[in-house]
Amino acid sequence: MFLVCFDALCPCFGSRRKDGSEDPVLGRDANSLNSSELRSISDRVPASPLRVPASPSRFSLSSSPSRNEPLNLSLEQVIKLTHNFAPDLMIGEGYFGKVYRAQLRDGHIVAIKRAKMEHFASLRAEFSNEIALLKKIEHRNLVQLLGYIDKRNERIVITEYVSNGTLREHLDGQRGLVLSFNQRLEIAIDVAHGLTYLHLYAEKPIIHRDVKSSNILLTEGFRAKVADFGFARTGPTEPDQSQIQTDVRGTAGYVDPEYLRTNHLTVKSDVFSYGVLLLEILSGRRPIEVRRGARERITVRWVCLHYPTLCLHWFRLLFLSNVFLDNCLGVIYLCFGYFLSP
Repeated sequence: MFLVCFDALCPCFGSRRKDGSEDPVLGRDANSLNSSELRSISDRVPASPLRVPASPSRFSLSSSPSRNEPLNLSLEQVIKLTHNFAPDLMIGEGYFGKVYRAQLRDGHIVAIKRAKMEHFASLRAEFSNEIALLKKIEHRNLVQLLGYIDKRNERIVITEYVSNGTLREHLDGQRGLVLSFNQRLEIAIDVAHGLTYLHLYAEKPIIHRDVKSSNILLTEGFRAKVADFGFARTGPTEPDQSQIQTDVRGTAGYVDPEYLRTNHLTVKSDVFSYGVLLLEILSGRRPIEVRRGARERITVRWVCLHYPTLCLHWFRLLFLSNVFLDNCLGVIYLCFGYFLSP
């Protein structure tokens, strides 16, 4: 049952890529499908609380090209649009730098991420990496790159603006209404779609390395988009290669323990982080609750200690919402199976 549920939410977590002949769209010549056809196919799929998982035919563009065309903005234009990076236009801050909201002359709103001046030299690798990877991907559940600036003492990334804040803000209750269980499940599926595309259907496999609730942005319709590719990197590309050796990057509480111990990075590292994210979505807890006692501080261990009780509680709540929890719990278990053992 767990394996069936796991495959249902995210096919990328299987052991091998699916053959293209299984999908009527993949059976056609890739060059014969244009962007509008892909969007049309995606739009025909009906929405539901437990909709059928992603297949390559559903990996359509983030939105219509007329709204997300590449931007060629100068540094002077960016400074003007952000009112010289005014604090009241700042909408977020991360490892790379601060993010500002800016409105273009045509009324379209974009997000402008500015590198921290104090870490300017050390962030060159992250900046170059994010630009290189974002140029190659375009998917409805991944934040889209619109432009960038690397000039003098400024490094700026311009992306589409996602208006409804981060998943973490909603889980913390900072955005008003509490997310329903249907919404939480839809968000989890959206993130799975994005990761599936990165792992299996991008030009080369891409490992995000920083999957967490504060890097999941939500639209007004509560569709999820994975953001912040500063730590992302290309995964194994050779047929006989399953891992790569690299320095550890990520956020405490989300990092795969095996990657942390061996420096061997695989797509399964993202899968572990996704499992932690699912626990966040279900419980509202952060991966590390610093104000709790030692036995309940680490959320993964907390779930291990209280697993039977939590299952009964979540089943009762979700029964009232007419949603089946076994799908989600099955995926969580398989994301970091043996790490849940006491």
